[in-house]
Amino acid sequence: MEFKNICFEVRDAVGYITLNNPQKRNPINIDTHRELRECFDLCDYDPAVRAVVIRGAGGNFSAGGDLNAMKARIDAGIRGTRQVCRVGAETNLRLLNVKKPVIAWIEGAITGAGISLALACDFQIISETSKCAFSFVNIGFVPDSGAAYLVTRAVGTTRAKELFLSGRFFSGKDAADWGLFTEAVPAEQLEERVGYYIHKYSHGPSVAYAGIKTLINRAQYAAYADGIQAEIDAQGDCELTEDYVEAVTAFLEKRKPVFRGR
Repeated sequence: MEFKNICFEVRDAVGYITLNNPQKRNPINIDTHRELRECFDLCDYDPAVRAVVIRGAGGNFSAGGDLNAMKARIDAGIRGTRQVCRVGAETNLRLLNVKKPVIAWIEGAITGAGISLALACDFQIISETSKCAFSFVNIGFVPDSGAAYLVTRAVGTTRAKELFLSGRFFSGKDAADWGLFTEAVPAEQLEERVGYYIHKYSHGPSVAYAGIKTLINRAQYAAYADGIQAEIDAQGDCELTEDYVEAVTAFLEKRKPVFRGR
């Protein structure tokens, strides 16, 4: 099966999903979300697949949302953010419910919606030196793709507010120390450590793994739908602001944005 934005293959009982636009650091747009959900279905319903790995091509996991697509919508006067926000949240809810263990293999940069995708995996193994950021606020947006729901549960309200409101960068080691990701290792050990997780969870009791995930999802994510609707509503409001237009334009023009609070 051919995809435009990702690569997918099955090897040794493992489904490998690779975000595949390395020139732009693997942005995630609405077409990427649709392809990802198709891959999740393929992995979920294929008994030959016993674990799933998600990574990015070219040495980076994902830079998050597609700024070029956002600018195109701005120039065309199209309001498409609510749709993209909803699709992103639905993609991550689908990922949470994949019955197989899912491992995020994280190197290089991971920001915005890329972090949301990784958080919907069961395990996140990251290079200690990876650069991470919840950069939504830097373009005048709120967290989307389920980020507010997932991050607050992982690191607590205080840390989530600081990360979301500042939009600052932090390291892979920081993320693991806070409990945002499973484990951070030196870059030269990343592949070996991911290999450990792949071997362990592709050879384990698959039915029990699926049951454990279902129990945790019911305990933790029952209100996810309410949370993502709040994201969609807030993101739609942000899309109408001058700050959003200025921030996206400034990013692509490689200059600092001037926010006016409107």
